[in-house]
Amino acid sequence: MKKYIVAFAISAIVSHLVFVAFLPKLILVLYFFTTTSAGYEENKIYHAPPINASQRTVVLPSPNLLYSFCIYDISEKPLLIEVKVPENTYWSVSFYDSSTNNFFTINDRDVRNEARILLVKGNADVKNAIVVRAKDEHGFILFRTFIPDKNIIPELEALRKQWKCEPAETYLFD
Repeated sequence: MKKYIVAFAISAIVSHLVFVAFLPKLILVLYFFTTTSAGYEENKIYHAPPINASQRTVVLPSPNLLYSFCIYDISEKPLLIEVKVPENTYWSVSFYDSSTNNFFTINDRDVRNEARILLVKGNADVKNAIVVRAKDEHGFILFRTFIPDKNIIPELEALRKQWKCEPAETYLFD
């Protein structure tokens, strides 16, 4: 009886460790599958409409936030993110690797007016952008903008339409 308890305990521990090690990768694989099968492309920004009771493209979304996202692949080129930062409201952009680990976040307290971010997989020395070094070649970027008043949603939407998330051109490295 004792050896069955030990065997059960060992198998439970091993199962738990395997689950914890592979769950983040599985989550991102499912995320990539659902977004790409829905027609979303890599290295392009998408804006979710304001949240209501019938819409859930983001896990546990807040109805007080506007969400945008970009699935990235920097295996061939770095990614350039250009954003006009909204005034008088909270704004942030968070970078996640393929294991769903957040490896960089920047918000409206860190930048004013405009943010120009270059996501690279190696080293880069660029003077005209914030350089973010990715943990791996694939992941996603999540943008959040607080809606302080429903009347300014059109203004925030117009601002979001100007945002870019696209492969960087070589002129950035000059």
